[in-house]
Amino acid sequence: MRKLTLFAALLFSSTLSFAQKGLEIGVEFTPAVTFILNDDDFAEGDNLNFRGTFGFNTGLSLGYNFNDGIGIASGVLFSRQGQNYITDYAGVSKANQDVFARQLGYIRVPVLLKFNGDPTASSSSYFRIGPHFDFLRSARFTYDDKSILNIDADYNLLKDSPFDGYDIYNKFVFGVTLEFGGTANINETTKFTFMLHLSGNLNSEDLDAALIYPSQVILSAPFVERQPAYNVMGGLNVGFRYTIPMD
Repeated sequence: MRKLTLFAALLFSSTLSFAQKGLEIGVEFTPAVTFILNDDDFAEGDNLNFRGTFGFNTGLSLGYNFNDGIGIASGVLFSRQGQNYITDYAGVSKANQDVFARQLGYIRVPVLLKFNGDPTASSSSYFRIGPHFDFLRSARFTYDDKSILNIDADYNLLKDSPFDGYDIYNKFVFGVTLEFGGTANINETTKFTFMLHLSGNLNSEDLDAALIYPSQVILSAPFVERQPAYNVMGGLNVGFRYTIPMD
């Protein structure tokens, strides 16, 4: 009887441990604050002040759970990143300061290791970490000096003079994502997730980025170099996820 009881307990434990094994599909949205960090920009002083900038990630998520605790996550997301700027010239009202912005759009493909909490509980932990791969789709640059100069162009297309033929932004950027938080479990297969999102990219600018150096909107010399520019995001990831169980 004791052996039969032990066998039943082990069988139940094995069944529970693989109850979440399977394909996980879902949708997610991450409103975030974004930054483009660059040493040359920081050194500009009154010519270049950083302003609050908002972006987001949104799209479909896919994953596979090896068991209740560990899995992998990927998906296809649209990522909006960028940075807003304003000058801070003495004796000039804020309404008359120059304003300009960089707005970058990427298709993001993450490849994350994820750790799940207990799916049988009403709530549990949820953690993801790993690399992501960003593919540039748009690179809008706007500039308004409150007088005669007003620019609104997509420098990813690079079809309009004087920027045609130049490489302003890297078409592919590698980065790292870290997300941690928890889930509200509707049942063992369906849940809402809420996670703090932190991510950063390596240099998003290409060799000719100095041509649109923010404080020198009129073309700089092509041989002028800029320090690497790092895209950074911080926000809240909200998702709905369903696991298709597998035996």
